[in-house]
Amino acid sequence: MKKIKIFSIMLAMGAALFSCQQDELSRGDISKLTDLAPGIEFSPGEGATVAKAKMKVEAFFYDAAASPLAKAEIYLLDADSAVVFSQTKDLTGTLDSMILEGNEINVTSLTAGDYTFKVVAIDTKDQINTKTISFILADQEFPSNNSEMYLAGGFNGWGADALTLVDDYTWEIQNVTLDGGSWKLKNTTDWSDQDWGDADCDGVAENATGGGPNTDCGFSGLVTIRFNDATLQYEVIQAVVLEANVTDLYLLGSFNGFEGSDYRFNQTDNNLWELDEIRLKGGDSFKFSESPYFMGNNYGDNEPDSIADAFGSNIVLPNSVEDAYYSVTFNDETLEYSITFVRYPYPDNLYLVGGGTVAGWDPGSSIPFIKKGLGQFEIYSYLTAGDGFKFLEIQDWAGDWGADGSTGNLLQEGESNVDVAGDGFYRINVDFVSGTYTVTASNWGVIGDATPGGWGADTDMALTSTTKGNYTWTIDITLGNGFIKFRENDGWDVNYGDSGADGSLDAGGSDIAVSAGTYTVTMTLDPVNGYTYTIN
Repeated sequence: MKKIKIFSIMLAMGAALFSCQQDELSRGDISKLTDLAPGIEFSPGEGATVAKAKMKVEAFFYDAAASPLAKAEIYLLDADSAVVFSQTKDLTGTLDSMILEGNEINVTSLTAGDYTFKVVAIDTKDQINTKTISFILADQEFPSNNSEMYLAGGFNGWGADALTLVDDYTWEIQNVTLDGGSWKLKNTTDWSDQDWGDADCDGVAENATGGGPNTDCGFSGLVTIRFNDATLQYEVIQAVVLEANVTDLYLLGSFNGFEGSDYRFNQTDNNLWELDEIRLKGGDSFKFSESPYFMGNNYGDNEPDSIADAFGSNIVLPNSVEDAYYSVTFNDETLEYSITFVRYPYPDNLYLVGGGTVAGWDPGSSIPFIKKGLGQFEIYSYLTAGDGFKFLEIQDWAGDWGADGSTGNLLQEGESNVDVAGDGFYRINVDFVSGTYTVTASNWGVIGDATPGGWGADTDMALTSTTKGNYTWTIDITLGNGFIKFRENDGWDVNYGDSGADGSLDAGGSDIAVSAGTYTVTMTLDPVNGYTYTIN
């Protein structure tokens, strides 16, 4: 869907677009100008959305010494092209300006909506240049690049907790209880536009639309989160200050070359530090360090007795410790530490096999899932009822997974086949993080202002190919000029656009631009080659 962008009105310093005869010289190049019409630089820029509270107009005019500036006129036109404000000023010299604050334009009396500035510059030889700039006037108190902002993560079931715009481009949410797990910021409740995460935990988020990285930096406890949607910088502020004898804490060991910030602890209580998850095995050695590079205090264990010693020997795990993920705690007052089993490693790959699939029960013919995240997999498949299917970590029966009865939970020992109630096309999601799977009937359509149903109703597509792992949906359709997206089951929970305009589908991606005409629109959901589309 179309995203609203809101900008503060600021000085436009770019090159002027005033006359092709002047080769787009800016007002900084006045000495190079010849005896031609004046140049104009103006803000707001074309297409901007302007907050009423921040309204400011800045126009700069320039011309050659052979034909100095004489007069400027500024007109504000509403959506019906009626003049709602105008001002004229006599100009002098080769460089002059007009600057208007919002109260001079009486902006508070204007209704929100579409407006146009018309700017006219005249020099002493009556040479004229005219520039028009269309913009949107908004009732919003502060400028921002988004009209809404939400917080979603494991702590709220990946829902949508609303942030409030509290300053220029700055969104805030208070009294959030984080659980140390992953979260993202997004500008819609349903993931239909853009979202942001911080893969490297440097305090600057990246656009993560279409399944990009979460913010997974160990933040927990009661916090306030602030996010600047212009710079993408964010901060997480602890609501409670805890007692501590170290400024920070890291686990440095043989698994990271005894340096680096990958395994940073999170303080959860007075003097108590926790590392939620790290992969360890017998023979691994490590120490606790106040910094990522052994600057400041560090702690080992000389005995060992699970009570650390300042600057002590490396802690070495017995060979009997299984290769798995563990949580680690450290008390910087008593120096006690503990290591607790969390889980075995999630599969790196997953395959679909079974009589209800086109692969049959031959593991070698099984179909690969697409990996959506750590321990999370997805595949689309045509399934037949009564024949069943399972999930394989490798294309062999070793380590196969099935259903724990009808609970939707995964089970590896004593499992039963997963099945569906009726033949049809389905989306299968397997989540080893939660230990669950879902099988959802999946039907597809196109939606958008270019389609017959507009943004209000899908136009259904037809499943035309069910070959192994490659499922194609097709529609012959007459489109207008505008945009389309692909939606599953007439809803926004699962939708695809194309953020890169490269023919590859992105979950929740950008609207796809189309020109008027009659087309065959094809969407292919291929777990090997990815999700793609064509419009021919």
